[in-house]
Amino acid sequence: MAVMKSVIGRISTFCTVAAGLGALFPAAVHAQVDDLGDAVVEEIVVTGSRLVRRDFNSPSPITTIDRGDILSAGQPTLEEALNTLPQMQPSFGRTSNNPGDGTSKVDLRGIGPGRTLVMLNGRRIAPAGIGSAIDVNALPSVLVQRVEIITGGATAVYGADAIAGVVNVITRDDFEGFGLETSYYTTERGDADTFDVNLTWGRELGAGHLTLFGAFLDRDPLFQADRRHSAQTINDDWFSNTLGPGGSPTTPAGAMNFPRVDFGNGPARTTWDDAGNPREFVSPDDLYDFAPINYLQVPLRRMSGGMLLRHDVGGRVELYSELTYTHNEVVQALAPAGSFGAFVAVNTDNPVLTPANQQFLADNAVPLGPNLVGLSFQRRFVELGPRIADSEKKFTRLLTGLRGDLNATWEFDAWASYTKVDELELQRNDGSFSRLQQGLLVDPATSNCFDPANGCVPLNLFGAGNLSAEGAEFLRNDPYQNKVTREQSLLSAFIRGAPFTLPAGGLATAIGVEWRRDSGGYAADDRLFSGDTLGFRADSNVVGAETVTEIYAEMLVPIVADAPFAQYLGLELGGRLSSYDHAGELQTWKLGTEWEPVGGVRFRAMLQRSARAPNLAEAFQLPYQANTGLVQFDSREDPCSASADPVGNGFRDVCIAQGIPAGEIGVFEATLRSPVVATRGGNPDLAPEIAETLTAGIVFSLFESWTLAVDYFEIDVEDTIGQARPWVVCWDPANTSRAGCDRIGRDPVTYDTNTLDQRAGNLGNISTRGFDTQLSFGTELSGPLALGAGNADLDVRVVWTHVKENSIQADLASTSLECVGKFGFLCRNFGNDSVFPENRVTTNLTLSASDWRAQLSWQWIDGSDNSAREVGPLFGIPSDFIDPAVESVGAKSYVDLSLRYDVSEHVTLGLTIANLFDEDPAFFANNGPAANTDPEMYDVFGRAYTLRLALNY
Repeated sequence: MAVMKSVIGRISTFCTVAAGLGALFPAAVHAQVDDLGDAVVEEIVVTGSRLVRRDFNSPSPITTIDRGDILSAGQPTLEEALNTLPQMQPSFGRTSNNPGDGTSKVDLRGIGPGRTLVMLNGRRIAPAGIGSAIDVNALPSVLVQRVEIITGGATAVYGADAIAGVVNVITRDDFEGFGLETSYYTTERGDADTFDVNLTWGRELGAGHLTLFGAFLDRDPLFQADRRHSAQTINDDWFSNTLGPGGSPTTPAGAMNFPRVDFGNGPARTTWDDAGNPREFVSPDDLYDFAPINYLQVPLRRMSGGMLLRHDVGGRVELYSELTYTHNEVVQALAPAGSFGAFVAVNTDNPVLTPANQQFLADNAVPLGPNLVGLSFQRRFVELGPRIADSEKKFTRLLTGLRGDLNATWEFDAWASYTKVDELELQRNDGSFSRLQQGLLVDPATSNCFDPANGCVPLNLFGAGNLSAEGAEFLRNDPYQNKVTREQSLLSAFIRGAPFTLPAGGLATAIGVEWRRDSGGYAADDRLFSGDTLGFRADSNVVGAETVTEIYAEMLVPIVADAPFAQYLGLELGGRLSSYDHAGELQTWKLGTEWEPVGGVRFRAMLQRSARAPNLAEAFQLPYQANTGLVQFDSREDPCSASADPVGNGFRDVCIAQGIPAGEIGVFEATLRSPVVATRGGNPDLAPEIAETLTAGIVFSLFESWTLAVDYFEIDVEDTIGQARPWVVCWDPANTSRAGCDRIGRDPVTYDTNTLDQRAGNLGNISTRGFDTQLSFGTELSGPLALGAGNADLDVRVVWTHVKENSIQADLASTSLECVGKFGFLCRNFGNDSVFPENRVTTNLTLSASDWRAQLSWQWIDGSDNSAREVGPLFGIPSDFIDPAVESVGAKSYVDLSLRYDVSEHVTLGLTIANLFDEDPAFFANNGPAANTDPEMYDVFGRAYTLRLALNY
């Protein structure tokens, strides 16, 4: 095991580095980072364990942000505030239009949001949809007291999915009186408005307490056209080192992508003028710019409410209950649907065509029969309007439990929860491919469709503006309806206590059991399953359930206390046995240690084995077929083409195994733009993902006001689950075993690639490693430094994440792609859809007095390099052929200023200015995920203001 073999060496190296840092920062901090402080409390349970501790110390690093930090972040929603932390790789949020699914997610360490477990008050909540990731929109943000983030696997404590770590959202359940909080966010340009109002009421009820809450959030849309950096798609030509207007060759005028025709300048696409006559397609003049009508901010309307109840039922036992309900409405907008290179047939005596076009197609398209030709056809159906996806999501969760003392030594906690998720997505303004084909075959004698079914209307698709309104309505499909239902039932219980006392202290122990059943289904519209669509991807149904029964135990073993060179030395042990109906049995464990040689210096380490079982979609989605989007602009892109030298590159046997006769090796040339159909879907035989995680660090807290912690983290995930990529894997030079090549199918006549098997599988490894540094300082100010307040508190917190590796493999046999410090095609398409800066730093300076608080936040994001040059070898293109115009992007800084003033005991006003200096996002051109940048990582809105009013009575 790679992690086990290197633990001792890495801890030794790490401690040397940390000790050096300790010399630079000899003083220590009373921090906002929970595990850094040394204040003793009577009882605390730190995220990452079920064990009670006397202080905040933990073998795993934990970062905490409180409600004040969240409100001061200048972000309108919880996930946006969390994503400013350097440990987080920004995932789906308010800018996630394409790609996006209407949810908001968090992604710890950038290895996928489904590998981060999000909990509410230390208890598991159900994922969104039929995947593994949690929709943060479902959390009761109005009552959030703090958020604890633990790095490293926590499956032994909380069960599957906690591979990267845990985000534990903790709410307050002791609210007294009535509270009204309202905020209004708007940019300096007067757009992207977000209005949020929250009501809370709480009171003591006899031997208990009841809290009721309700909230409403309304977020306006913002289009890419509304910002200069995103209004126009900019294309980076890798082969000429130039930037220019970009867009799609799928245009309102239509284009013949294949066969290519020589109009005097070499083979080129064909388009048509407004009269419907053919001419050469000129790039970039004829490209369609899809950017302006895509959302830069996705509109959201969210209504939520619920209840928190606790009641003493006697005998030192408390009943508690949580009820949360959230109703989200999200809209996504994309450019109009198109025929993206589909192969269609047209009769050359079609009376809709101009005579010039009839002759042109007869001379240049692919002959299919008398007066019948075929072509790879692209056209943007602007007549249908933009593609719209309306999502309505309802999330209901009820949890009830009992907790209390069994005796003077042991206590218990047992709860049951039920979660119901209902989602309805309507996909609007798409067209039918079968009707498109039907309308292109027109009888010259009658000028009607050869096939008059469904009220067929002859379609003139050649030249902008030539499609009639009647033709557009004939093409139009009624909205697709996709439905998701998911239910999770959970029973969980544990006891904890100290069965006996060792010389160094009590042996803290926790033993628990859990039963969980996840069931659900996704009902895709029949037209998506059949593929009779133009603008929305093919899809298929998911129906399935997974049940797991688990038993786990933890133990905190104090070995030495109050001894020379060992103020404290202890071990933390834990293990969990999980039995799944489908995924089988899993054993996960943890082994941690803490050593405090002298007061104020503490070493810590945690080694864990974690796991993630296949989710419902990965295991149970029915197979379906879809256009892969695999495009070949040069026959050499098929390694079996003669021009690609399959013999010299060692591919001869592979090409023969795929169906190319031996006599055709060295003769066969792949057809450009040959359509390739992929089979996708789930796989009930998937094995769980297994992860080995290591964290090791040192904490200095030598003085009351300073604390410094430096932690090394390493996460290695094996048997990762995802969509297979046989085209990438098979031809990878590192794949000497030719794994995945049998998933590629070829036409028995033309020998062109025509099928790919992309069903879910256990793929290669994901690995990430690096360092987290957390520095906190707090002091009291007086006199002029207190800014007229008499006395004020100054708190400084710095969180720095340095990532040394974030790599991903498409298969165990293929090349490991390194994404740290890179952006662009390589990691955007084969890893996470984002940029991966090597360094990110968040610094908060907070000055507070009795009736006011000011916070200055600085987020620094390191620069990154274009990964384009590393793409070529994966596809047989020499690296020296690739010369992108955007070679790299520089570092970016974003500063936020937050002010809060208590007008009276009952009234508080607040103002936050986000992106104080109006810094632009990094510019990637079309190398970025969207909008010429990475809108999740960088601020795309400019300077913005949030006004807050809070009333408490």
